[in-house]
Amino acid sequence: MLRAARVLSPRFYRSGGLSQVCVPLEASKYFSTGASRVVEVTSDDNYQKQIKSANDSGSLAVVDFSAKWCGPCKVIAPVYAQLSTLYPQARFLKVDIDEPALERTVMENGIASVPTFVFIKDGEEKAKFSGADVAKLKESLDSYA
Repeated sequence: MLRAARVLSPRFYRSGGLSQVCVPLEASKYFSTGASRVVEVTSDDNYQKQIKSANDSGSLAVVDFSAKWCGPCKVIAPVYAQLSTLYPQARFLKVDIDEPALERTVMENGIASVPTFVFIKDGEEKAKFSGADVAKLKESLDSYA
């Protein structure tokens, strides 16, 4: 399988009749068939409930603000899903910024680009960054989870 050292958006090629996506080398180690623990947030109220539940249990909430049309979001999504299985003590949430029912959540979190990852613990934003940066995502999880 073709792999690139750095990929800003997915690149497709044909090989053996199958379409494949190039992923960063460091990201490839996170792929597996394990079940994802990522919760798709469907509304502003659902987002508040998920954050409150994580806060009440003392867990870290990791929120992936993304969009279906976003290339880097598609590249990081399987890595994010796999990390959700490696950090069971954290709550992994996914917010589609184009979902009208999540407009308030997107605005309140000041999302200007995707993907953006927000780390919330004890009711406070601990970290926030934009971009499909696997190393930074893992580093933030190690720091706060």
